[in-house]
Amino acid sequence: MKIKPIKAIIWDLDGTIIHFKIDFIRARRAAIKILKKYGISKSNLTIKKSIFENVSTSRDIFKSMGYNTQKIEKIIKKINGEVSKIELKAAKMATMINGIDQVLEFASKENLAQAIYTLNTNKNAKVSLEKVKLAHYFNFIVGRDNVKNPKPHPDHLLYICENLKVSPSEILVIGDNSRDIEGALNIGARSVAIQTKISRMTNLEIFQKADKVIKEDEIPSKLIDAIKKFMI
Repeated sequence: MKIKPIKAIIWDLDGTIIHFKIDFIRARRAAIKILKKYGISKSNLTIKKSIFENVSTSRDIFKSMGYNTQKIEKIIKKINGEVSKIELKAAKMATMINGIDQVLEFASKENLAQAIYTLNTNKNAKVSLEKVKLAHYFNFIVGRDNVKNPKPHPDHLLYICENLKVSPSEILVIGDNSRDIEGALNIGARSVAIQTKISRMTNLEIFQKADKVIKEDEIPSKLIDAIKKFMI
């Protein structure tokens, strides 16, 4: 069966479009502080894990403690509120990944729809993109607060596909984290992995499953070449 040419590019934001200099330790500590307040023991939490991993572990513990869904969601909403404040500060200091504007301009001239697929909030993503003057390239921005199940869950990308009116086989996902690539694999989409310093701390087995892996310093030339091949 002939592979369809892509009609849209779905971009990760932090580390792919922008340098997002968030104080990860401070954000994780803020989340842990709230989780401990509601009964999660210190032994079940660590700043070495992401906020999502700590929250996921805590969800199961909260259920075993007899907390109902409404109470659990209320706790997670408090965490999101505190973390979002820290993220907003970082969003206002975002800087553009060198050369990425040339890639976005190329895609725009080729009439490819472009969307943002991020674990940041919608508001903070917009602040970041406006800061680096790239917001006008994107038809759609979907943060963790826009979907019930964020990446790598299929819901995140499928929601974007639905709104862009494209099928998973017609999109290209570009990101610097294994979660981005896993999300693409979960819906049968094609993907390009951008290898950065942060990528070394991701799940390399999944990361390497991308259709193409390029280094950050190979932007824009090799990334544009890669996109061209998916347009045929």
